[in-house]
Amino acid sequence: MPLKWDYYSRVALVLIGASHHNLALSKLELLEREASQIRERLFSAPASETGISGGVLVATCNRFEVYFETEVFHSTVDHALQAISEISGLGAEQTNHSLQVSAGFSVVEHVFSVAAGLDSMIVGEAEIAGQVRTAFTHAQKEKTTTPLLEQLFQRALATSKVVTSSTGLGAAGRSIVDVALNVVESRYGAIAGKRAMVLGTGAYARVAVAALQRRGCKEISIYSATGRARQFSETHDTTPISNDGLQEALANTDLVVGCSGNATSILNADFVRAARGDKFLPMIDVALSSDFASDVRALESVDVIDLEVVRVNAPKEHGEEIEEARDIVQKAVVKFENEQSARTMDPAISAMRSHVGILIDLEVKRVRDRVGDAIAADVEFSLHRVTNALLHTPSVRARSLVRDGEQDDYRTAIQVLFGIDVETPEDV
Repeated sequence: MPLKWDYYSRVALVLIGASHHNLALSKLELLEREASQIRERLFSAPASETGISGGVLVATCNRFEVYFETEVFHSTVDHALQAISEISGLGAEQTNHSLQVSAGFSVVEHVFSVAAGLDSMIVGEAEIAGQVRTAFTHAQKEKTTTPLLEQLFQRALATSKVVTSSTGLGAAGRSIVDVALNVVESRYGAIAGKRAMVLGTGAYARVAVAALQRRGCKEISIYSATGRARQFSETHDTTPISNDGLQEALANTDLVVGCSGNATSILNADFVRAARGDKFLPMIDVALSSDFASDVRALESVDVIDLEVVRVNAPKEHGEEIEEARDIVQKAVVKFENEQSARTMDPAISAMRSHVGILIDLEVKRVRDRVGDAIAADVEFSLHRVTNALLHTPSVRARSLVRDGEQDDYRTAIQVLFGIDVETPEDV
């Protein structure tokens, strides 16, 4: 469904989020654990109460991102941050400093990059596109999308398919589970011919089973605290484990992969000791809500390979593959932007933002030279947030002027106010 200018010119596309780049995994766990409640608070209430006309929430093991549309930028962002703070328990100060706020077409570029795996802990990881699709499908089911969000996520997911099929980033082995298995094999030898136990039956469990099977695992058993092991095993060539058989299965396995993501842990130290004694066991933990109680890590007979270990051991990608993928994404972003807005005004908006960005950079450098990096980082964070807010209305207004034929007046105003000469496509 094509967008109409009168609709698009009124709204702001906003992203509030954090990832492994700027927030500890332990803090991301708090956000991911409460994702359902945050989604309910933000998207279920009427727009007249929240200011949000539609939204999609993406919560994974290494990112938490809320995409939404609003006609009232400031108060809606404040409302969203307050809701996230209250529900997650992070606290207002940490929420405001840890979650980054973006608006406009920077959001478009970000979601395209995320879906393509370019912003992941493991560049090109296989899981992220499925996670974005799941979040988008959930929003569609709950009827919290808008025409713009529909087009945004559909195009981002379509672009991720092109990246997967056209570049080396789509090769096998680019997943969190595969990196964890690489660590196991580097430390303890090949997995081929050994037994493995997988805890969980969700998306990560499917990825884990496929990875283990590719590596020649002799037998893979499945345990589900919610009773789905038998149903899962019927379609994945695995052996289901009942509650009564969990201890015996643990005693005879060579590797455990925890990926259920349940709120409560499945294995604790006493249970592991009772099943195995001092027999050594590698354990992979790829869920934010760990399947292993904290006391398991204290056992000398186990080696827990978690997301932090994965992050450290993530492979360094070939530069050519990344550049090729980025080129595909950038072209898709530009095409999307051109379809949604008046192209003749993009240079004016870009020039205005670039001009302000240069001033911010100079001010941050001055503060850094005078008082150091820590305070400069806070100043930079605050200035960018204020800039996004201040430039939102001029950016939206620029595109709305096109339909009235007033873009030349806008470019003239920019030149007078900022001293910027804007060259547009018809000038070339």
